[in-house]
Amino acid sequence: MTIDFTPLINALADTPFADNELCRVFHGRGHSVEALSHINLDFYPPSLFLVSYSEIDEVTLTTLTDTLWQWAQHHHPELITALVYQQRAGLQSHNTLVHGQLPARHSVAENGVRFLVDLMSKQNTGIFPDMRKGREFVMHNSKHAKVLNLFSYTCGFSVAAMHGGADHVMNMDMSKGVLKVGKQNHQLNGFERGVSFLPHDILKSFGKLKKAAPFDLIIVDPPSFQKGSFILTKDYQKVLRRLPELLCDTTQLLLCANSPELSENDFKALIEEHTQGAIGFVKRLEPTDRFIEIDSDKSIKALVYKTKT
Repeated sequence: MTIDFTPLINALADTPFADNELCRVFHGRGHSVEALSHINLDFYPPSLFLVSYSEIDEVTLTTLTDTLWQWAQHHHPELITALVYQQRAGLQSHNTLVHGQLPARHSVAENGVRFLVDLMSKQNTGIFPDMRKGREFVMHNSKHAKVLNLFSYTCGFSVAAMHGGADHVMNMDMSKGVLKVGKQNHQLNGFERGVSFLPHDILKSFGKLKKAAPFDLIIVDPPSFQKGSFILTKDYQKVLRRLPELLCDTTQLLLCANSPELSENDFKALIEEHTQGAIGFVKRLEPTDRFIEIDSDKSIKALVYKTKT
């Protein structure tokens, strides 16, 4: 069966490459084009990053990557100098540098902040494009704030908070490796002080957090599934139960869930039940630009709450 790649080409033509910032080009996982629902395409300047969540036969893949590369070299040869393909079908993923060369130390820009990325990593790249609106919210709500960033990964929220004028950010993640990259992200942006990095299992470390409380802004953005440590549908409630211990009268919270199985209403009900009514819903953040979703309940949910007074 021949696949029509016209929607991908149209998305390329509509992408603001001239901004030279991290962005999604085509969001196939939003199911707006069912025949391409297994494909995402991102721009990590100076590289296109093509991801497929289903196996693609060699002929189709060659046609697709050649089509993308020819378009890029015709329209933006000075901005797009590489193309990486990642196949994430099945249990194993693999990455291929199809065209061009990647920077030896690759960083990308977003709203004046830079983040280190690794497009040849078999896991995640180091920054999630779909959480741009979340990072913008944090940046705009961190002035003079004491911030807690749980499941911090490479500390994208923390760098955004420091850029927004936070007094201090505490990052907690059980992986020392991602926290090391997080520290490098702060150094890349000139933030050497006012940040702490705690390599702990959050579910076992609320004693440390309670001693440091209260916080003005709390971010909870866990993985949907992390083997041996966190299952969103089972473990999120354990985090929610302890959040009331960390609040002041004006605390804002950004609570995130990236699970298609968990609807917005179910997520709100989970939060209400396990925070004992200590916090109130404010709003759901709008999806990041170019993340077109047919069903908003299946997309990432980033909900803003605040302490009830």
